Amino acid sequence: MSWASSASSAWPRWCCCAEMAAAPALGKVIEWDDARGFGFIQPHGDDRRLFFHIRDYRRSGRRPEVGEFVRFRQSRQADGRWCAQDVDRVAQRRRGAVRRALSTDAPRIGRAAAAMPIAGYAALLAWSLVVGRVPIAIVAAVPVLSVITWLVYAADKRAAQARRQRVPELHLHALELAGGWPGALLAQRMLHHKSRKRSYQAVFWIVVVLNVAAVIAWPELAGRGIAGMR
Repeated sequence: MSWASSASSAWPRWCCCAEMAAAPALGKVIEWDDARGFGFIQPHGDDRRLFFHIRDYRRSGRRPEVGEFVRFRQSRQADGRWCAQDVDRVAQRRRGAVRRALSTDAPRIGRAAAAMPIAGYAALLAWSLVVGRVPIAIVAAVPVLSVITWLVYAADKRAAQARRQRVPELHLHALELAGGWPGALLAQRMLHHKSRKRSYQAVFWIVVVLNVAAVIAWPELAGRGIAGMR
């Protein structure tokens, strides 16, 4: 049985809304089965796939196309799964503007937003190194781990797009906890990956706080470690 066949049996013929998000969202049609009259939308900045039916498409007289940008409302069914309703194609004359906004402006804004906490952390590391609170090995490890973490995020993003096996979230958090969180934050903003999943973001920012706390308390932590080995 093909994936499309299994999807059509797993989803209703159209969404029966139990809860609808108040604000419309932007996304892109990433799959459309014209024979069966359903497809999937990927919200901007998210790696989820939202089901939608032709009944939810508001452009009468035309059919959805893979790759087109749409505006829609997310709705949650009684079984807890989310789908897209009130799907409306972004007008042809605005498509280029929307594509530029999604592919150019958003990454630039995302990088700027990520720069502030990273700059603050870099300043903390530099000060701690100058006053002798942390060894140079700790400071040098941060950019190395950040590059590794960014690359793992990019690999997971590609795997999500190709529907291959994903990198477990626990592994991503482990890299962040080890010191690679600045690279993770840049990847989230630049690649739009894991940036809108609330449960993931909650754990991520806890990891950031733990990293900052570890740098501040490093002399005490290191002292206890040395004392424990005596």
